[in-house]
Amino acid sequence: MAVSMASGVQDTESNLPDEHVVDMDPKIRMKTEDTAQLMTILNKLPSRAASQVKVNWLEDDYVPVQSTLASGSITATGQTAISVAAGEGAYFRVNDILYVSETGEKLLITAITVDALTVVRSIGGVAAANAASGGQVVLVGTASPQGADTGTLKATKRVLGYNYTQIFRNPAGFTGTETKAKLYGASDPAREIAKKAVEHKRLIESSLWVGGRDFTSNAPSSQGFMGGVSEFLTSNVFSTFGTLSLSGFDTKVQQVMQDGSLNKVIFAAPTPAGGLSRLASNNWVVADPDSEVYGAKVNFFVSGAYGTRIPVIVKREWGKYSNTGFGLGGAIFVLDMERLARRPFEDRDTRLLPNRQGNGEDRFVFDYLTETSFELANESAHGVFWGVTG
Repeated sequence: MAVSMASGVQDTESNLPDEHVVDMDPKIRMKTEDTAQLMTILNKLPSRAASQVKVNWLEDDYVPVQSTLASGSITATGQTAISVAAGEGAYFRVNDILYVSETGEKLLITAITVDALTVVRSIGGVAAANAASGGQVVLVGTASPQGADTGTLKATKRVLGYNYTQIFRNPAGFTGTETKAKLYGASDPAREIAKKAVEHKRLIESSLWVGGRDFTSNAPSSQGFMGGVSEFLTSNVFSTFGTLSLSGFDTKVQQVMQDGSLNKVIFAAPTPAGGLSRLASNNWVVADPDSEVYGAKVNFFVSGAYGTRIPVIVKREWGKYSNTGFGLGGAIFVLDMERLARRPFEDRDTRLLPNRQGNGEDRFVFDYLTETSFELANESAHGVFWGVTG
């Protein structure tokens, strides 16, 4: 066979393609970053291991001190029979004093039949006056006569909260040959192990927001589903909110701040976060570059009711999602950090399980596995805005 010859000056194209050393940057740049901030925060908060597939907690409250006037209201100054909202007559006892917010009049309760109250009008210096249906009455004290018995004994009943553990798995595998092949950057399986760790964390985070609480009994393959934040919220759900306004947003946030602790954090998709930042300048401040809450970066603070500054964390990945209906692209969550907790199953928190391949297989298979649940107590201490468009 004749020898192949070249003449003249040789350039880069004169060599065989496989002769060239590839100029490859060893750093592989990911299109998206790890932004599972709620998982980051929950990992910093106190948690307790689960010992069953159903996790339970107890909730309680003090006896309520307010109600509203039912239909019929107070239509005459001599009227001594009034009714309060259905089921709320149980809040009160004989000799309680009610304050009528609309008029300032004080009433002394002398008898109670379900939600119908018999009262003495005009206790003190404020004259009896009419009050509209739906007006608020507030318990401001009790006046027991001298020598009287204890009266009716009352206490609130505790409420059971619960959720289920869910098994999250993220496996991957490679042939034995691929595990020994030289690659630019990190080699497999090390490279894929690092990626799967982030993907695993992000899937758990997604369930923490919108997972559905359920359990399918089907031995030996029963299946648990961990309820997320949106599964629990009923009191402070503001749907189809539209464009944010200073007064509209403040009013709703004040409602959320009314219950629970003042240790709240706002999580907002990019579009709603942009709307927050465009509110009146005296209502928000940009966070310092190093500002964090439980290890998660804070983007800015909103000055809320009760003189608090509420940290705002932008959920950048939600910018890809729809902002209509219940799409996370239009969501703002307000969470009480003192009423949240991770509940990983004992000895089944996140771990990397290597060598999951079958016997005799020339491959390497690994699996990230987490069995965990989530506790959200006192749902009225949290809130969510849906459909925020700016």
